[in-house]
Amino acid sequence: MLTISLLGDMQILRDGAPIELPRSRKTRALVAFLAATGRAHRREQLCALLWDDADDPRASLRWSLSQIRGLTAGSERPLAVTEHDSVAFDSQSAAVDLTLVRRLQIAGLESASIGQLQQAAAFFRGPFLDGLDLPENPAFQSWRVAEREDARRLHVKLRAMLADRLVTASDEALSNARELVKIDPQSEDAWSRLITLLLAMGRRQEAQQQYETANRSLHVVGGPVGPLVEAWGAATAPVAAKPPVAEDIALAPPSPQAQATRFCVASDGVAIAYGRTGSGPPLVWVANWIMHLQNDELSPVWRHWVRALARDNRLVRYDQRGNGMSDWNAGDFSFDTLVTDLEAVIDAAGERRFAMLAVSQGCAAAVTYAALYPERVSRLVLLGGFTRGWMLRAADDAERRRAMGVLLEHDWDRDNPAVRQMFTTLLVPDATPAQKQRLNDLLRLAISADNIARIHRVFGRVDIRSQLAAVRCPTLVLHARNDAIVPFDEGRSLAAGIADARFVALDSRNHILLENEPAWPRFLNEVRAFLASDRL
Repeated sequence: MLTISLLGDMQILRDGAPIELPRSRKTRALVAFLAATGRAHRREQLCALLWDDADDPRASLRWSLSQIRGLTAGSERPLAVTEHDSVAFDSQSAAVDLTLVRRLQIAGLESASIGQLQQAAAFFRGPFLDGLDLPENPAFQSWRVAEREDARRLHVKLRAMLADRLVTASDEALSNARELVKIDPQSEDAWSRLITLLLAMGRRQEAQQQYETANRSLHVVGGPVGPLVEAWGAATAPVAAKPPVAEDIALAPPSPQAQATRFCVASDGVAIAYGRTGSGPPLVWVANWIMHLQNDELSPVWRHWVRALARDNRLVRYDQRGNGMSDWNAGDFSFDTLVTDLEAVIDAAGERRFAMLAVSQGCAAAVTYAALYPERVSRLVLLGGFTRGWMLRAADDAERRRAMGVLLEHDWDRDNPAVRQMFTTLLVPDATPAQKQRLNDLLRLAISADNIARIHRVFGRVDIRSQLAAVRCPTLVLHARNDAIVPFDEGRSLAAGIADARFVALDSRNHILLENEPAWPRFLNEVRAFLASDRL
């Protein structure tokens, strides 16, 4: 499936890479109009829209349609479908960014998750159809201006909601507030939101500079009349300087590595967010449900993983459906669908042969993929994985996990973080209190209560024992001796079922290894040596 980007300069992408568009601006405008409206139009309407001054408008339309047909390959559905006297966009031929955002708006932005709002906001690369002006065609220009303003208003609403809802991750809230004043510079509410955030973060000098900038921007509409003045009133009281605390310094986010975040469409139409970080031989990191492409750089659990793995590799990551920046409104959460999502990401990323790394539940999907496509996976690294889901293991373990699932479903989204704290304690028992609190906050942004409960049940029934013998690539299996999430014996069973797999026991209690524990450098050295041997 192709992707059509209308929010910004117009692009049509195949596997994430832009394809060459027709040189004719009117042909590009025709593609944009059909894709944005998503319905059939009579030929005379299209002629009046774009060729009202042509000698033979219908001939011009036919020529443009022939150019549009040339944009798709033989195996792809044509973008435009003609029938008798009408022309329509084929919604199965390409995913359109504006359409995806509008679907979320129709479903109700107020009920959307943070991940869904972030995904929608990420589509806005600039104004609608930036640079595609046709001043000689007033009908098209009028439509484009109206659509651009509607899109801008929607973008404003998305950024405002994100700035308000991401208060527990102030850097992200601030990023959205800054974007908001760029796209709505004459909104007093936008400026007051930005200045209030800066004051709350103790950035008084910058808040004062932004207040002065806001006054200049608002001068053309009569100056500030209320919200901005009230926000600045909070700055009149002196703010005591807070000395840095050691744990605060330890939790400060590192400089994010360059990551191009994109979206691909799964077989059932669900949007999956993926990204590439670093350079070198490809390494595909199979997703699990506590990951978030945008927030992993802030996470005390994942940030050192991203930095270390991207140091020597082109790291391909993605968010599992129902999680992170991927589509949260996914109807199908079956294990087979999660494997096909992995296939879709790999194909979209354009990787042909690669090493694969998986942690926790991601190990089951990685093993299944490696068994299905032995010619594509060169090496396999598995940490904290299992061959049988919790429902199929010992009765006492299954009963405990069943009770945990009930709590996750009913209490995950509550302001009281007790259930997330319970899960965090099992996940990383040796984390500091500050690290656990930070992780609690980020987990709530990564997944909803409904989705975590559904995924918990899916992986309770997973059984990959029959797949193990089909894995042909060299495999490294690692497991923490005192892992409280997945029993140590499951790691040994995983290694025993794969021919010639190497098993490494790690002295740790943490299901996900922390940066400051001895098991982390041991793990990293083992993985780097294992992956490097593939290049000798």
